[in-house]
Amino acid sequence: MDAPYQAAPDVHVLPVHLPIPGAGVLPINAYVLGAAEPVLIDTGLGIDGDAFLDAVDSIVGLRNLRWLWLTHDDADHTGNIARIMEAAPQVRLVTHAFAAMRMSSWWPVPFDRVTAIRVGDRLPVGDRTLRAVAPPLYDNPMSTGLLDEATGNLFSVDSFGAILPEPTEDAAEVPHDALAGGMVAWATADSPWSNLVDRPRFSEVLDGVRRLQPTRIFSSHLPAASGTSLERFLEVLETVPDADPLPAPSHEEFTQMLAALAPVA
Repeated sequence: MDAPYQAAPDVHVLPVHLPIPGAGVLPINAYVLGAAEPVLIDTGLGIDGDAFLDAVDSIVGLRNLRWLWLTHDDADHTGNIARIMEAAPQVRLVTHAFAAMRMSSWWPVPFDRVTAIRVGDRLPVGDRTLRAVAPPLYDNPMSTGLLDEATGNLFSVDSFGAILPEPTEDAAEVPHDALAGGMVAWATADSPWSNLVDRPRFSEVLDGVRRLQPTRIFSSHLPAASGTSLERFLEVLETVPDADPLPAPSHEEFTQMLAALAPVA
């Protein structure tokens, strides 16, 4: 796990950068939202365990945490969910109903502490309300993002993610061509169904995101970005249905990736 950083007055990023041999790095972010009733958004990688809990505790205090918004139940988002729920028994888990039910196959989800959320629902968290929104691209049908209606901050789940040349804390620091190429590469790998979509309908989906007019964009797989980047990001996503999906690595390529990762481990 990398050092947490503050990307907005009330948003702390808990980042990891996963090396992708031959391509760059993939950011994997969880977030702490400093609302009156503090919110943890996703729970990082399980291998970070103690470091992740220590980071949350140092930012907001586990005893003060009130909500855990799980955007979806993939491994890079659920890594420390059971430990958080145990360490902070006052926390309620906010997630898609099917995600909560599916997770119960591998850990004893405390259903009495679950608030099922769906797109359009609003969650009051003391000094603000969080609105559940649908990300335009996703790898999991349970994916549920959120818009902080007080600040305009948009948490876009996997959408707008990108494979980057190197770690950074600000998407504006990534050269335009590198960011666009990394965003398309990630989108075609993470949402391989995107080349099957009806183009006009997909444009309507992107227009729906445009109407949110976020002030800041917090993707699970991109450094923090200003809302002024939204139009540029949407223009990149508009091209994704016409891009060739990335093929899965062959066994030989997989072996080469492991060899390249060995010095990093």
